[in-house]
Amino acid sequence: MKNLLLAAAAAASLTLAGCASAPSKPLTFDQLGQFGSTPLNAQTFRISFKARPNMSYGTAEEITLVKAAQAAVQNGFQFFKVLDDPSNRTQQPPRQAVVYPAPAPYPYGYYRRYPGYWPDPFYDMPQVVTLDPAQVAYTIECFKNEKSAPKDAFDARLILQSLGPKYGLSSAGEVLPAPAAKAEK
Repeated sequence: MKNLLLAAAAAASLTLAGCASAPSKPLTFDQLGQFGSTPLNAQTFRISFKARPNMSYGTAEEITLVKAAQAAVQNGFQFFKVLDDPSNRTQQPPRQAVVYPAPAPYPYGYYRRYPGYWPDPFYDMPQVVTLDPAQVAYTIECFKNEKSAPKDAFDARLILQSLGPKYGLSSAGEVLPAPAAKAEK
């Protein structure tokens, strides 16, 4: 009976450990945050993105650029220019705070006198925490061909070819299916 209980406990702990170590499935492009694409006229769009809380501001800007390229291609355009409107000048990176760990319950010298003491070099390290999720919005003007586009316009197809696979998009702007988890041998 005792051996049976030990075997059941070992099997349960191995099962739980196996579930805890399984890798999570990567997010698709649509799961990265909240997107918005509002047509302002036939060739001008407002693209917005509100990132997940653990995403950096630079990554949110890159994803918004990819979303702008996707919107341009899906509406039949190849080039787009990010307009310099007042909302872009006022955008600030999200607020961050420095968080310090709680002090040790005993005086620091108490642990130093203990013969087996080994200080944790990472215990007193402060951590930077982002308080607000990153929000980025662009107004883009789209162009059909290179002749009508200004010199500083982005090539939407080139952006989708280079950055699209990183975020799960094809070169045509369609969301790729999430890769299936591989079984270990």
